[in-house]
Amino acid sequence: MNDYIDNVFGPSGVLARRFEGYTPRPAQIELARAVDAALGDGRHLMAEAPTGTGKSIGYGVPATYHAAYHERRVVIATANIALQEQLVGKDLPLLAELLPWDFEYALLKGKSNYLCHDRLYQEEAEGTLELLDDRDDGAMLDELVAWARSTVTGDVSELSFQPPYRLWRRFSTTSDECKGSDCRFRDECCSLRAREAAQEAHVVVCNYHLLFAHLQVKEATGQDLVLPPFDVAILDEAHKAADIARDFFGFRITAGSVRWATRLLAKIDEARLRQTIADEADRFFGRLSAHRRSQAYRSRLRRPDVVPWSRICELLRKAADAYAESLDDVDDTDLRSDLRRTGARCETLGAQIREAMTLADPGSVAFIEEDARGNAVLRSKPIEVADRLQRSLFDDAHSVVLTSATLTTGGSFDHIADEVGVPDPRLLTVDSPFDFSRQALLVVPSDMPAPNDPAYPAAVAAAFAEILELAEGRTLGLFTSYRNLNATFERVQGNGHRVLRQGDMPRTALVEEFRRDVRSVLLGTESFWAGVDVPGEALSCVVIDRLPFPSPDDPVLDAISERDRQWFRTYSLPRAVIAFKQGFGRLIRSASDRGVVVVLDRRLVTKPYGRIFTASLPDVLKSRRIENVRRFLEEAA
Repeated sequence: MNDYIDNVFGPSGVLARRFEGYTPRPAQIELARAVDAALGDGRHLMAEAPTGTGKSIGYGVPATYHAAYHERRVVIATANIALQEQLVGKDLPLLAELLPWDFEYALLKGKSNYLCHDRLYQEEAEGTLELLDDRDDGAMLDELVAWARSTVTGDVSELSFQPPYRLWRRFSTTSDECKGSDCRFRDECCSLRAREAAQEAHVVVCNYHLLFAHLQVKEATGQDLVLPPFDVAILDEAHKAADIARDFFGFRITAGSVRWATRLLAKIDEARLRQTIADEADRFFGRLSAHRRSQAYRSRLRRPDVVPWSRICELLRKAADAYAESLDDVDDTDLRSDLRRTGARCETLGAQIREAMTLADPGSVAFIEEDARGNAVLRSKPIEVADRLQRSLFDDAHSVVLTSATLTTGGSFDHIADEVGVPDPRLLTVDSPFDFSRQALLVVPSDMPAPNDPAYPAAVAAAFAEILELAEGRTLGLFTSYRNLNATFERVQGNGHRVLRQGDMPRTALVEEFRRDVRSVLLGTESFWAGVDVPGEALSCVVIDRLPFPSPDDPVLDAISERDRQWFRTYSLPRAVIAFKQGFGRLIRSASDRGVVVVLDRRLVTKPYGRIFTASLPDVLKSRRIENVRRFLEEAA
């Protein structure tokens, strides 16, 4: 059939004419045809497309075609910045250059990612810009100021470094704090310019948080105030969508949140009230911290009123009233706008604290976390987001495409489909372009103790040390706990291989060093199970310490297990399988890669559910003997 997909992907098509040695990828073409059909028919599609498929080009071609010829604006939402930058910095520019139809694209981020001229003006006017929380920040501050004077887009990603929040907050604002039409710098607003560019684009790239903010605002107002109106949504890395939605539709409150909301009280002669609230916030969050560390707390708040809370809510109400009463006495338009917003924020904080402490919402879990400094954080998450996403996204959009390298569990899409609420989707699983039966070996050592054995962390460390010698470094260690990671680090450091450990450097720097230093070793926990893309010899072995079941302390899992007797089968097991597939997927990144995955958890072969994990993997060679690591890698040499 001679159609536009053939004309792009075929052996004599657009891509073949551009790239010497081009070979059509059947999986990519299959994905493109499925996306084209879904957009043409107004259906939703779930498509699992493994690494090497060329997923973003596969959905990008039909998405831009339908945007250009059928006037369907497309929003592409991703879970990480790297993929957004790949889309707008590489894939979409390539398609715009090559395809025989014209389309415009834009990247849109949340307000806090853009320079706020008003915030910078206020900091300079009040003389607070030069007040450093860290004496080493001086050089970065100077560079930020120079950049702010010259930037056109105001996008923080233009900087050659990532400024810490303590600095960047002096140059940026949030949606809650933005003055909107009241701002004196509205005509120069970087965020507004980006949104205006998105209004003119056929394809808008954003992250999940911005998409969910759009859905939330549209639910409340009926207007498209965050993103422009769109017909088609493509959810890349869709396996992460439900968890990000839980985070977004919940809330997070700290003592700092309260202090920030009351910061303007001093400007309306309410300094004493401000200090009273700050003191009460410290007491309230101190009580939460003590409760979290007590034996009465496990995973989440289970009964209302575990600590006194009414006083902090009463004081926040007084702050809101003080802000409202001061409006008649304030002539400064900017200050009046600030007072209205901070007053509303005080009301919201009080309502959220009351909701969490009284357990008013049976559809949410309230729980206490600790931040990096050990301070209490009061949080709430909805247990389920499926109904909300179905109502605000799937029922409203012409078509939604959900895609990822890991959407299925044992061949079934049911878990992700149920989590996100997609009704009656079409389903597609495309084959991997890699020959895993030749390129990969899976080893599950036969002599490991059970993961609940006290000797297990030491056994993991010992096995890892042996694997490093067999693999001559070149190993990524994926851990489910810092306990196992640190025990392994103590065992293998100084053994002749450079050992890079999560936390010792920024994540991107660690991955880059691991890629550059071929014989090095990288140890990481949850955030390293995905997004590490190191093709070639530098990553020849992946070691997984144990099957990545969700922590029993996870508050959502704890609530689900109380409601659903089948929680292990319906929630915990599918999540573990998807995380396991993500970790396994770090190994083979190109057709020339060859390597070994070693799983130090014997449950993969001794438990009945282990078959669900292995059935979710490609067809690979398997072994129970750890010495086969060297043999397999030497055969690749």
